[in-house]
Order: sequence, then C-alpha cells, then structure tokens
Amino acid sequence: MSISKRTGLGAGLLGALATAALVAAPQANALVTDIGVSSDTVYVGQAYTITASVTATSGLFNVTFTDNGTEIGKAKPSGSTATIQWTPSSKGAHELKATQEIISSKTVTVTVTDKPTTPGTGSSSGGNPLAGLLSSLSAK
Repeated sequence: MSISKRTGLGAGLLGALATAALVAAPQANALVTDIGVSSDTVYVGQAYTITASVTATSGLFNVTFTDNGTEIGKAKPSGSTATIQWTPSSKGAHELKATQEIISSKTVTVTVTDKPTTPGTGSSSGGNPLAGLLSSLSAK
C-alpha cells in the first residue's frame, strides 16, 4: 500500500473517530436530571417557573421545554439549572418535558385547573360595607 493511500486511510479513520466522539459527547455530558414547577397548584392564566436540573458539565447545551409536545421555549443552563416562564392556557393534564440534545429528557405531569373565584365583597356603596352604615349614622 502506498504512503498516500495509508495517509488517506488514516485521515478517514481519524475523521470517523472525531465524528463518533462528537456524537457521543453530548450523551456523556448533557443530562437533564429533574424537572419541576414552581407551585404544587397550577391555575389557567397564571405564570409559573419550570426548572430543569442538569449536570454541571452540560451548560453548553440548551434545554428545550415542551407542554404536551408543543415547544414553549428554550433556555441556556446557568450553573446546574435551566428555567423558563410558563403560563398554561387550558385546564387538564399537562405533560411538561425538558430535553437536552435530544438524548436526555425528564417529564412531569401537572394538573391545571381554573382559579377558584372568591364570592363578591362589593356593595352598592362602592365596595366599602361600612360606608352605608356610616352615612346613615351621620345623618341622624
């Protein structure tokens, strides 16, 4: 085998090894280890923070967040976490997923409900329940 053919073969092999190392590198370093939401109770129309915990060496890779399979945003990790703001627009079960470099993901399912309404406290006197009583006492 000539020197040029051996050099070509060596360069090709080196290129293949470099490509394999690049493909394997994110898998070894980019790991989502947990995902959570900033509240145990989640209401439609309220903003929450979703936090993904990642390995310390995976800061080079963005985390993609999805809600029931629809992307809601990406975040670059800061230290060992990546966060994003999320405002659910519908009630029901929401599977939230944090994925880093396609190979590492975690999910959490939360149940979103309508925010309970508080019975009205208004009155015909402009919302102050004592206003009517005070005005009737001052008239006497």
